[in-house]
Amino acid sequence: MVDADASEILLRVPARAPYARIVRVGAAALALHQGMGFEEIDDLRLAIDEAMIVLLDGIDDDAEALEVDIDVVFRVDDGRFELEATRGTTGTVTEAAVHRFDAIAGGLVDDYDIDAEHGWLRLRKTPAPPTDDD
Repeated sequence: MVDADASEILLRVPARAPYARIVRVGAAALALHQGMGFEEIDDLRLAIDEAMIVLLDGIDDDAEALEVDIDVVFRVDDGRFELEATRGTTGTVTEAAVHRFDAIAGGLVDDYDIDAEHGWLRLRKTPAPPTDDD
């Protein structure tokens, strides 16, 4: 877990697919600042795309999404990166969405938790230690 003294960046975006890009780009910038390499950042971006798909699961893109936000907290500390995101609506995330995240993104991050009943997700990634080739 990221230390309580870590920097926190808060972001609230509408629960609509086009705004997922803002979350992904912000995360990539923070990960770069934390010293992650480009391959690790690409993995993180894909994992965040999949995380946003989970959080958008079951939200009607036309009507309901206009009134629903996704709150994102980025935590960075000593190279570690954590994203915690919650959607501001009731209703569970489908098992299929959780399974998709696990299948596509589960191996791209160090650790993740999903609370499908409450629409909450947390993922963590730490850069790999440098090798002699670096």
